[in-house]
Amino acid sequence: MVSLAKSLKDEPFHMIASYCQRGTKESTLASLARHGWKKDLENTSVMFQSTFPKAPIKYVPYYLIFDHTGKLRYNHMAGRFHGGDGDTYQKLVKKLLKEVPKKRG
Repeated sequence: MVSLAKSLKDEPFHMIASYCQRGTKESTLASLARHGWKKDLENTSVMFQSTFPKAPIKYVPYYLIFDHTGKLRYNHMAGRFHGGDGDTYQKLVKKLLKEVPKKRG
């Protein structure tokens, strides 16, 4: 996740990392930092217990990918357990970025 956010820091992309289990904010931030995250990575937010009514989140890690209009376009289990599709979310994000209208002027 962190590598994706870093690689897209100049793109119209924002990642929200949600810690959902019994960990603390501090332990979550420390884990992200071990993967190269820093507080100055402006396209990343960290919050506790994200939910979305149209997504059947049962296990973690789980991703929700919204397009530039705010519409949920993809959601699925990530990771290797419970039928997760691993790093597929990275390809999906890059695919959706191609749909973002170019700025004029």
